[in-house]
Amino acid sequence: MILALTSRRCLARALVFFFALAAPFAARSAEPPGIFLTWVEDPLRSMVIDWQTVASAEGQSLEFRERGVRDTWESAAAAALPFPFSDRTIHRVHLRNLSPGTEYEFRFEGFERIYFFRTMPENNFAPLTIALGGDTRHRKEWMDAVNIQAMRYDPDFIVWGGDFAYADGREDRLYRWYEWFDSVRETLITPEGRVVPILLCIGNHEVRGGYIWGADRGDDGYEATDAFRASIAPYFYSLFAFPGQPGYAALDFGNYLSLIFLDTDHANPVPGEQTEWLRRALAERQGLFGQILPVYHVPAYPSVRPFEGRVSQRVRQHWVPLFEEFGVRFAFENHDHAYKRTLPLRQHRPSENGIIYFGDGAWGVGTRDVRPPEDYGYMALAKSVRHAIIMTLQAGHATFEVISENGEIIDRFPESRSAATSAVSD
Repeated sequence: MILALTSRRCLARALVFFFALAAPFAARSAEPPGIFLTWVEDPLRSMVIDWQTVASAEGQSLEFRERGVRDTWESAAAAALPFPFSDRTIHRVHLRNLSPGTEYEFRFEGFERIYFFRTMPENNFAPLTIALGGDTRHRKEWMDAVNIQAMRYDPDFIVWGGDFAYADGREDRLYRWYEWFDSVRETLITPEGRVVPILLCIGNHEVRGGYIWGADRGDDGYEATDAFRASIAPYFYSLFAFPGQPGYAALDFGNYLSLIFLDTDHANPVPGEQTEWLRRALAERQGLFGQILPVYHVPAYPSVRPFEGRVSQRVRQHWVPLFEEFGVRFAFENHDHAYKRTLPLRQHRPSENGIIYFGDGAWGVGTRDVRPPEDYGYMALAKSVRHAIIMTLQAGHATFEVISENGEIIDRFPESRSAATSAVSD
């Protein structure tokens, strides 16, 4: 009897000791349900950090410090923002006055894991790696697979051109956003804790009903107000700091890269104010950057859908002439759920001095059958495959490698006039 009691006491003490050790470990391993890094200004000297918590609103903060240099932490208070239709709160900190090309550690209040990010370099003497694509989540496992392949290239940041969670602004599809943020947290943070920043532009599935404004409703009834745009794309304007209102913007990286994010008739019509803004933005940047790269959702030069589609026509009419006038060399399109690279095009015809259009948005979605290249006459390559486009930029020179969800390289393209001339003559 005494022996039995002693054994039970020993077991109880062992369990108490085990849980005492396990509890701190569990706290250290816990992460917020959503983590998202981006920029709204100067990627060399700033970072916007979002994290999500459940049923906690005010008073959250994070700590940060230069990685491997400083022992002491600085504290930064977060703004508390609503996650639409959810019991989650978004906490947002905008760090400024950072140093270019530098790693910074950070950790969230109530969570022990330490993460880090790196600011962008002051110049482009060393290679800069960007992963591009769009149409990111029909199934989480598809999104995860391409995320994992893209991370093999250690991208400096990611650019996604619309149609993220396919929630269509609907409350009953909130779970799709939860899965989307799960995928970002689980696959776009390295084992060492580096969080890859992501830049986004709007697509039709960010808008209530999944419609395209100009195609489905015409421009009648459109209101050029923050409130109207937020009402038709509630998740997009609430969840992400960039591009913010009105939904299109430019982001400049030193003097080597300018990204131009546009809205193809979703919360902003193509013609009118947006096109006038685009003209000014391109004119201000002409000759000042090694690369100026437009990013948008509906393609001017589709690989799957009809060439005569209304929005595609509007992009070709209003934006393509500006791209050609102000020296754009590459543009990134999405929406068709395939991969495409066009021939260099000018005035809609192959030209050795033309613009190459990459796309067409098949990161984590079901693919569609591409049309034969001869149907359009502007296509260099088109494939029905999920993929990420890996762009390497160095001293104004761009190269591209396109990788499938299985790790297969499906396209390589060197940026050179000889390559362009060869492509046109083939």
